[in-house]
Amino acid sequence: MLMVLFPEGCKEGAAEGMNLCLSVLVPSLFPFMAAAGLAVKLGLCRFGGKRLPLMPVMLLSLIGGYPVGARAAAEMYRSGQLSEAQAKTAVYCFVCAGPGFLLGFVGGMYGGEAVGLIIYTAQALSVILLTVGTNILFRNKETTAAAPGFTPLPFGTALVEATHDAAVSMVSIGGLAVLFGAFGGILDSVIPNEEVRRYLVSSLEVCTAVRLLGSCPIEFCAFAAGFGGVCVHFQIFAALGGLKINKLLFFFIRILQGLLTALLSHVGLRLFVRETAVFSTAEVGKSGFFGGSVLSGAALLTVAVCFLLSLRNQHGR
Repeated sequence: MLMVLFPEGCKEGAAEGMNLCLSVLVPSLFPFMAAAGLAVKLGLCRFGGKRLPLMPVMLLSLIGGYPVGARAAAEMYRSGQLSEAQAKTAVYCFVCAGPGFLLGFVGGMYGGEAVGLIIYTAQALSVILLTVGTNILFRNKETTAAAPGFTPLPFGTALVEATHDAAVSMVSIGGLAVLFGAFGGILDSVIPNEEVRRYLVSSLEVCTAVRLLGSCPIEFCAFAAGFGGVCVHFQIFAALGGLKINKLLFFFIRILQGLLTALLSHVGLRLFVRETAVFSTAEVGKSGFFGGSVLSGAALLTVAVCFLLSLRNQHGR
């Protein structure tokens, strides 16, 4: 009904969502999702062993951004490399903005990468704290053990399957971006109060949230990065496949992560930034919102090196 009553707002919002999908989401997310899937199918994510099985997934999430970690965890669960409780812990906790987004976009808005680095570090610390707490919560709730005898796929097969799976996921993620963009455009037409509209739209999509909250204290942007936005939450749900999680608990942990990220960012700003950064009205160049930094390239290079080493080991046997 709202789409019929406010067609222009819906159209403009959908167009903005499509632009976000084509210019930001696909270039920055698709390579990482394909690389993460490839690493899982080749068995390269097992270097954490029994003591730290979630470490590879955490690294993928911190470097790749939303929803790379959740997708990798779901894939490792389906292939038997993670138990159900381990995979759920990863999905609940490993929801992170990429370094390109925080250092490039957020840091650029506030006049330097130092602010983005502080928020990124605060986010990483919040992930570690939440992982410890969630592990304690699920310690006695193990329902499905990891299946033994995982067999890595040949490289050609793994590459084709990883690319196909990433493409299918990108269709869902892109569709959600367009849908939430259209909904945000309708809200712009429906809600006259600018402040109410700002905070409501900010809860839906993280990129829009950071732009709208740029004139607020930095801690607001830190919360938005930790929370992720409802659109990101649905993107993660779409990547889970058959892995079932408690969505209310997931949402509660997102709020908790947002608060932790904001609090730790506040402490970091007090300790390392003498003068409070002020929002810059200068145009900020396009950065990968979810990845796209030097670290992103390093992660892809690491996957390639691990693959070459695995080939060497196979030929040496």
